[in-house]
Amino acid sequence: MKLFPLGLLLFLLGSCSSFSWKNFFGRDDSAQKRNEKLMDDFAVDSTLKQKFTLREKEEKTPEERTDSKTSQDIKKKAPLSQEKPKRKAIRPQPPKKKLVSQKIKPPKKDYPADFPKKLKAFDTHTKKFWHTVEQTFFPGEEMILKITYMGINTGKITIKTKDPMLLGDTEVNHFHARIKTSNYYSYLYEVDDFCDSYVGKEDFLPRKFSLIQRESSQNIDDLQLFDLENLQTVSLYKRETDKKVKKKKLVKSIPKYFQDPLSIVFFLRGLPLEKKATYEIPVANQGKVEIMQVKTGSQEQIKTKLGKRLAHVLKITTHHKGKTIKGGDMTFWYSADERKIFLKFKAEIKIGSIQGEIESYQH
Repeated sequence: MKLFPLGLLLFLLGSCSSFSWKNFFGRDDSAQKRNEKLMDDFAVDSTLKQKFTLREKEEKTPEERTDSKTSQDIKKKAPLSQEKPKRKAIRPQPPKKKLVSQKIKPPKKDYPADFPKKLKAFDTHTKKFWHTVEQTFFPGEEMILKITYMGINTGKITIKTKDPMLLGDTEVNHFHARIKTSNYYSYLYEVDDFCDSYVGKEDFLPRKFSLIQRESSQNIDDLQLFDLENLQTVSLYKRETDKKVKKKKLVKSIPKYFQDPLSIVFFLRGLPLEKKATYEIPVANQGKVEIMQVKTGSQEQIKTKLGKRLAHVLKITTHHKGKTIKGGDMTFWYSADERKIFLKFKAEIKIGSIQGEIESYQH
């Protein structure tokens, strides 16, 4: 995966594959076990591994399970005369999920010795507007966009906000995206890739990013662990083919303020999009940090599957140099309401233009 958000251009970055599939988004998309296996393959230090191990918020630690078991044993041994009469259980109603919109907290970590001056310069600029950003997302939200290339329906991308989790001892929000080619386009290029981003609930800084690519000619696992205490990213990359296995590990510095290739889509929603401004946002990916320049303040009325919508228009520029992607020339459209739904995108590549439009929205 390159710098561009969501892996929107993965269709044109991988190699052709020939596996078959029948239903969109029908396969289990959990990457947690693959991430753990990848850390084992690279013999990641147990302390670091524990720090980046995911678990459900309700899941109990071994100590809590032991305490719970002891309590249950005591209950069983209590005399019958002390037992309270059973009451009919009342099933509690699940709480209604609401739009989350709150200011994010800036980081306070000091720089380690010999920290790169270039990254300090990024922070000097970014911290000027970071306090204006709000977390804007809706737990349980799902957006599906249809993707076209040169007028051909090439596939779909789904973007979800899943339930919060615990990453080590840190509570994180979980964002998920998945791309899959359409039946019509699959004879030329077929892909089923997905990525996950976990960002701190309070500071909205990425802690972990995972990209899984499964194709007939190759399997790629890309895992990035963002160690904010040491301002470092640990990047683990593994590519398997019939002929060989390629493994690469990088440990590089990261700035205090940054996003990853998926979290940036949600981060942009939190900017004051109605105001004319230019933002330079660092995006960390595979040990590199590149700047995404975003211009806000424009609006236009657009037609979508959700009806006519007034939309914020974001002009995005990068200077990434890839074999297929050229820097710059991306446009994002977000609905001009409190939800700021990701309605549409357009990105230029060296061999044409790729677009996506909202097809369905659930919350």
